[in-house]
Amino acid sequence: MIEVVIVGAGISGLTLAVTLSRYPDFNVTVLERAAALELENVGNGIQVPCNAASIMRCLGLLDKMLVQVKHPATLYKNLAYDNGKELLDRDLSVYEELYGAPWLLIHRADYMRLLRDEATKAGVVIRYGCDVCHVDFSAPSVTLSDGHVKKADLVIASDGIHSRTRLLMHPSMRPVLTGEYAYRALFKRSQLASTPAWQHIVSNPSVIRMWLGPEANAVLYPLQDGKLFNLVIIITDTDFNASFHQGEDLIGPVKNWLQDWDPFLLQMLDKTDRLVRFPLYQAQILPSWSRGCVGLIGDAAHAMMPHLAQGAAAAVEDAFVLGTLLGRCAQHKTAAALDSSQVDWSETRTRPLQKFQIQEILHSYQNIQHERTTLIVSHSRLTGMLDHLPQGPDQQARDADFARFVPEDPESCVSSMPWIDGKWNRELLGRNVDEHIEREFRALVDGWDRRHVGHRGYSRARL
Repeated sequence: MIEVVIVGAGISGLTLAVTLSRYPDFNVTVLERAAALELENVGNGIQVPCNAASIMRCLGLLDKMLVQVKHPATLYKNLAYDNGKELLDRDLSVYEELYGAPWLLIHRADYMRLLRDEATKAGVVIRYGCDVCHVDFSAPSVTLSDGHVKKADLVIASDGIHSRTRLLMHPSMRPVLTGEYAYRALFKRSQLASTPAWQHIVSNPSVIRMWLGPEANAVLYPLQDGKLFNLVIIITDTDFNASFHQGEDLIGPVKNWLQDWDPFLLQMLDKTDRLVRFPLYQAQILPSWSRGCVGLIGDAAHAMMPHLAQGAAAAVEDAFVLGTLLGRCAQHKTAAALDSSQVDWSETRTRPLQKFQIQEILHSYQNIQHERTTLIVSHSRLTGMLDHLPQGPDQQARDADFARFVPEDPESCVSSMPWIDGKWNRELLGRNVDEHIEREFRALVDGWDRRHVGHRGYSRARL
């Protein structure tokens, strides 16, 4: 059996655990720093774009996710910041036909609960209160803050933007604080339904609304079939974001900053007694996602801005790609090496993959994902810049681009705006990940088989 330690029980770590659980050759332990997975404190929504929903389908979880969300998202409205005028409508109801899977909106707690329950049902061990403070890349092993050492054949860090494993692997490449902050609030349906003018929002629990304005954007979408509504306001004004002191009220200052925005948003802020804010970080592009038999996935490898709703989606892709490559290669059960000094032949009877093979699988996973996620990182940053344009010629050119968009034929659109460019959306949302996995899998096992045959021939010649 192959012993796998996953550091972090977030969406990417749990998705990797579920993926590996589909194969018989892995013992998987997930180490989570938190004392417990307190899902009741996970208070925000998350978008599940088509590429992530496709992965859930591959894992047999999409139908279970649909039970949680009830309805896929059907419409994405881009609105003018000051009066809510519609700038662009994207018909998400056709996305499953175009890209192979729907676009979903889910509460993060529901997402994580689904993955956690699936993992534990399959025999994955999740240990809480395990703070990994050191990683031995040569063993590999991890050392916990209590001094306990956990050895493994493979260690995967899915420990987020502030990954300690990434810092040990690349000490000089720390995440950069962008100065942007996300301000979040969650509303119950009853809080909005009490205002008659908002019935069109409450009665349609499948529409995403995004206001675009100078130095900010706001996104509102429903969760749990309209029982909840998730509001996120991203503000890029660094002076404003830096003006708060610990524990200071956020609602009044944010309302004041948004005083020229759509009155609807200001009235919504009157309905909440709590805003939570999060700083937005951008990670540097890493030259490598692995060292030895230790690898990085998700935000630990490529944290990105949220403007394409791809942070968790790309992390889910990472987990599925890596887990599937490992699983398929283990099933292939090749124990070949360049020469006998590279193989502990006593282990080939019990361990389907040797150390050098695990390392090559990590490289193949990076081959599949690195260029793609680098593009997503840059396109997310570009989208944020275009979302936050001040009033003027650039903003007018953007809105003119929106006006040329044909909802009935989204793939024909050619635009510098990633949200609506047909070619980019095909690559981003409609990717056939199985084709990429198959290509790298074949390259791996063909190489191992050739080396195995060469080694056997060499041995016979010596005899």
